[in-house]
Amino acid sequence: MTASYSDLKGKVVLVTGSSKALGAETARAFARSGSKIVVNGRDEQAIGRIVGEIQADGGECLGITADVTSATDLTRLRTSIYERFGTLDVLAAFAGGMGNPIPVLDITEEQWRTTLDSDLNSKFLTVKTFVPEMKARGKGNIILMSSTSGRLVSLASAAYGAAQAATLMLMRHLAQELGPFGIRANAITPSIVRNERIEKFMTAEMRAKVAEQLPLRRIGTPQDVAEAALFLASDASSWITGHALDVNGGKVML
Repeated sequence: MTASYSDLKGKVVLVTGSSKALGAETARAFARSGSKIVVNGRDEQAIGRIVGEIQADGGECLGITADVTSATDLTRLRTSIYERFGTLDVLAAFAGGMGNPIPVLDITEEQWRTTLDSDLNSKFLTVKTFVPEMKARGKGNIILMSSTSGRLVSLASAAYGAAQAATLMLMRHLAQELGPFGIRANAITPSIVRNERIEKFMTAEMRAKVAEQLPLRRIGTPQDVAEAALFLASDASSWITGHALDVNGGKVML
């Protein structure tokens, strides 16, 4: 059951990378709260499915295909959003991935650059595209998706870990610089969460073994992440900024 935050009703929310997994569930959760949702990704068919689900439930939703590593695509995305809704209240930069385990010395230059482009540069470009209007209006909310791999050494590649750690520092700079302009910036740092990839490549036995390593003895669900995003976007967290919210079953305790 999704928590209810009445102040989210009518807010315009962009969730990048929301055609699948965590982003898709987050888009659905915002829609259930009455927000106007922009679903974004690179898979047009997947976007169409999520938009259809949200609209079937009575939500207001716009689906736009765009590559968030491209400044040109982001500009087109911004234009489409402002033509439809006139504003953007919440920017949830969730797009990313590429956390496959690769030893440091086996990472190619291309893999390193591609991972940083996907998981760090995309967020920087997204912020550069949308936040100036927030700053001019004197209000807005930024939520960046990071990972426990940015909090401690993990099985994910060093490129992925570096990108996630840098995302957290980017978030803190945004919080420091934009707070006086009425803009909050926070991050969500999940551990292992059930998604299409986990379902495909991990057996039930493997998932159970991973869960036993967490204090709460279960792996996360997309709804766990969505609930955290709603909280950070709502007035319930109005005095929280510059914070990395660890949604990870106790894997990281700081």
